[in-house]
Amino acid sequence: MKAPICEVCLKTDDILCPADEKKLQEGIISELDVKVARLLYRLIGDVDMEFKKAVEAGDLIVIVVGEGDVPVTIGKGGKNIKALMRELGKRIRVIEAVEVKGTEDIKKLATDLLYPAGVFGVNIVYKPGGGTYYKVLVLGRDRKKLPEKAEVLESILSQITGSEVKINFI
Repeated sequence: MKAPICEVCLKTDDILCPADEKKLQEGIISELDVKVARLLYRLIGDVDMEFKKAVEAGDLIVIVVGEGDVPVTIGKGGKNIKALMRELGKRIRVIEAVEVKGTEDIKKLATDLLYPAGVFGVNIVYKPGGGTYYKVLVLGRDRKKLPEKAEVLESILSQITGSEVKINFI
């Protein structure tokens, strides 16, 4: 399993090697990343999959994994996710990582995260004082289908993409 921390740190509890400790201090990885990586390793073992990061907002933790690794992470009948939910005490969504280069990449991330609500499109909005943000357009009739409050989902999308993201209903 590929993770943001080394294999030795995955197998041990409580302590991190100096290199991973430095990543944690510099904010490259978070405490949540370390916790989720260790839990996944305990559940899945040394399987060929990649855990990229975990993001938390409200009552929801989003686990970002490599391309095609969502089924392995969820597990047969959802057993891995159920174990993670018990351990972390929050709801969990697993989405595939996307390198954000434009609106299409944001749309894929938003579609995965907001499911079963449909994403109509994504626009780049230019602010008057300079700077930009992404506006994710969701159909008004899908408002009740969102897996979490819009503000929580905006926060998660912003953390994953590293850019400001707002959800608008049309």
